[in-house]
Amino acid sequence: MRLFPGRGWRALAPAGAVIVSLGVGAIGPVGAATRVAAKTALRKAPARKAPARKTPARKKPVPKKRVVGLDLPPLPPGRSCYRAGTEVPEPPVLKTAEIKVSDKARGGALKSVLLVYEVTVDKSGRISEVKTLGERPKEPPWPQIHEAAIAALKQYKYAKTVVRGAAAPVCLMVSLNVDLR
Repeated sequence: MRLFPGRGWRALAPAGAVIVSLGVGAIGPVGAATRVAAKTALRKAPARKAPARKTPARKKPVPKKRVVGLDLPPLPPGRSCYRAGTEVPEPPVLKTAEIKVSDKARGGALKSVLLVYEVTVDKSGRISEVKTLGERPKEPPWPQIHEAAIAALKQYKYAKTVVRGAAAPVCLMVSLNVDLR
């Protein structure tokens, strides 16, 4: 290292060395601690990262309003609908309804009831016919529970099923679990 007089003392150091002035008229040795302090002082402040873009919340997928069946032959005489699950895909439910059971039917020994019905979904997607599978018990609270379940089913809306370019009726099984607590 060489010292040059002039306006204060300046030092020429080998390439890559950091020069630190310790005061007017005095130049100290350039040690490891001084180099580290000088390097950290000369570092640029870290660039701020751009704020992360918020991705829009994904909406729930909207069920298709049509289910396209295969190119099936027309319904044979005596049949009023295509069977869901075997002949055509089962149409998704677009609208449901709550089963409103009276307070008289609630409580007692029954805590919940599983009801199974065969329904016919017409060309517009509404339930046109409801058949109870098995025998319907006559003692209370069964008649009130069945009436409430059928009233709720009549409000259901399904996607239209298209067969050979036209809307077609579909028959399917519906099971309802009614909580009586």
